[in-house]
Amino acid sequence: MNNPINDIQTLPLWHYRRKSNSLFLGVTLFAFCMTACTDNIDSPAVNPVTTMSLTVNGERYEIDLTREDTVNLRTLTVEFPAQFKIDNFNQFDNLTIDGKMVLDGACSLKIDTISHAHQIEICYTQEGKQHTILLNTLHKNIPELQTSGKATSDGDFYLSYVYIRLIEKVDNNGRLLYYRFEPQLERNSTGWWDFKKHHALDGNTYYSYQEPDDQFASWRFNGFNPGKRVILDAQYNKVKEIQLEASEHVEKGYPVDGHDFYMFTPDHYIVMSYIDRDTIINQRDTVLASAYIQEVENGQVKFDWWSLDHGEMATMIDPCFAATAGKDYVHFNSIDVLPDGNLLCSFRHISSVLKIDRQGKTGDILWRVAGADNDAGYDFHGQHYVRYHESDNSITLFNNGNVTGRTQMLRLAVDVNTGQVSQSAILLDDGYYSQACGALSFSGKNMIVGWGIPGENDANNRLLTEYDATGTAMFSICLPTVKSNINSVLASYRCVKCE
Repeated sequence: MNNPINDIQTLPLWHYRRKSNSLFLGVTLFAFCMTACTDNIDSPAVNPVTTMSLTVNGERYEIDLTREDTVNLRTLTVEFPAQFKIDNFNQFDNLTIDGKMVLDGACSLKIDTISHAHQIEICYTQEGKQHTILLNTLHKNIPELQTSGKATSDGDFYLSYVYIRLIEKVDNNGRLLYYRFEPQLERNSTGWWDFKKHHALDGNTYYSYQEPDDQFASWRFNGFNPGKRVILDAQYNKVKEIQLEASEHVEKGYPVDGHDFYMFTPDHYIVMSYIDRDTIINQRDTVLASAYIQEVENGQVKFDWWSLDHGEMATMIDPCFAATAGKDYVHFNSIDVLPDGNLLCSFRHISSVLKIDRQGKTGDILWRVAGADNDAGYDFHGQHYVRYHESDNSITLFNNGNVTGRTQMLRLAVDVNTGQVSQSAILLDDGYYSQACGALSFSGKNMIVGWGIPGENDANNRLLTEYDATGTAMFSICLPTVKSNINSVLASYRCVKCE
């Protein structure tokens, strides 16, 4: 057998040199590769992670790790496990949320308490070092509610504010169950209004609130919050956003108003708005904001109504608003559907409750209950939140009392066919004055009062009170005691109870 070494030794010199060069080149290349691999393993990351892309319950937070160690959440609930997602989780060596490992960038965590004192801890390891990010369960700019007593009726409380983009849900013990908040950049902006619960005809539970739409900011006037109605499912996920559909004088996408909203299903609902229309009053041209009602089913307008089609309404203005009403001559602020299918509507600046024909689709005003009617034993001015109760054929309303300076809760026994009032009762009058907004709701035999905007010289910090059948206050929610002008900024739009 030939010996390979001997064979190499007997080859010509030029051939030997060529093989030696190839061997040298191979050894050199191997050494280079090994050095490169070793350098790659031992070298620190060239670009360490500086941002954490975090989503909590659908709300996204871009956390600057070089500057932030505490983050304010903008929404949270204790009713369902919070869903955490970190999009760039694979850029960290290790991640835990309140001690729970984050696998594949996702983590589900049950939160028991929402308060300024309670934080969620995110721990992460990077370059061999451990770091911590703290999430405030309650945003630092949200005043912590002050509660006293214990509510005894079924349901939870739903709070919304005139100037703050904040909605809150609170249980009978004063525990914050859910909130959503958007810090505002402008001091003059309006809040999220009319947060409430819906038991829809499709068998599902929904929530809704009014969100201002900045593209219609120029349409805004005192009392008109142009925007869109946001519908949430039972887990507070956004289902849809509602604005006006195309109709006479109306383009698709025009804003709705936030005072009230009636929902049969997410695809069948009644909204309200204001549309400017030229008209003639006292022989001179002017522009008035016509109160507008639109009923929509599956994207089609089934019924709509304009206050300017009813000229008599311009003659009904309450003298106490004559100097301040301006273009908002009726100020439409609540809507309810009567058992016969017609509408029960409240118009603040004419201190009137009207029944409007929806069933026959004529839009006729079928009857009017006027506030200034002392012969019948009742009197109301600037009322809000009118509701019908089939159990005793009555209507209840939050009487702001803009003439007397005393706010009252009223119940009127009314013939739903004729509008004739046979009896009236003051359910509450404790001397407090709410200049605007407010709500009166019921659960069982208990009465719930949402106090609205305090009177101009009133430093009271009331938000909501629940009373039992004897009129005894069982439970209250208040704001922290602060200066009067701050309380006006923090004033509630509506605080109601929904079962």
